[in-house]
Amino acid sequence: MKTILATMLLLIFTSSSSFGAEKKSTINGAEVINNNCTRCHNARPSHEFSLAEWSVILPHMRVKANLTGEETQAVLLFYKMLNQKAPAVENSLGDRPVQSGRELMAQYGCQGCHQLGGQGGNLGPPLDNVFAGKGADFIKRKLLNPQFNNPQSAMPKMPLTKKQIQALTTYLSGSE
Repeated sequence: MKTILATMLLLIFTSSSSFGAEKKSTINGAEVINNNCTRCHNARPSHEFSLAEWSVILPHMRVKANLTGEETQAVLLFYKMLNQKAPAVENSLGDRPVQSGRELMAQYGCQGCHQLGGQGGNLGPPLDNVFAGKGADFIKRKLLNPQFNNPQSAMPKMPLTKKQIQALTTYLSGSE
């Protein structure tokens, strides 16, 4: 009974304060998933649950995984980012240039799950030699549809434009 009450209070607290705020977190949500969630759960695609469902699941799992409120919020913000749509028109960003592949890797938390240059997570395969081993077409296709070659892949579909996909492909080729 105590556990149920504590979980309910935590749910009320986190849903009314932490998750309501759009505070920019310095914690990488993908990294929190890699370092905590995958200890108990096999790699699972983020689209397995809706954003509304994640907002209920995460406070509950916060207790089980001993996550801080900021870590829990970082994961929810990561899932929220994944639910955004890529701009329909490439130049909808105005005259602002597309970020570099390095910046996009940081923005989308790729190294939360993948290693690059010996740094990052281990949930996904290392990216150091992916360009040499698989080629540009594979990378582009994987970014457009992460499950195309492995329906069980936990890699989420990122809201990327064609120009961003090209920037990431160029970065992974070592040309950036």
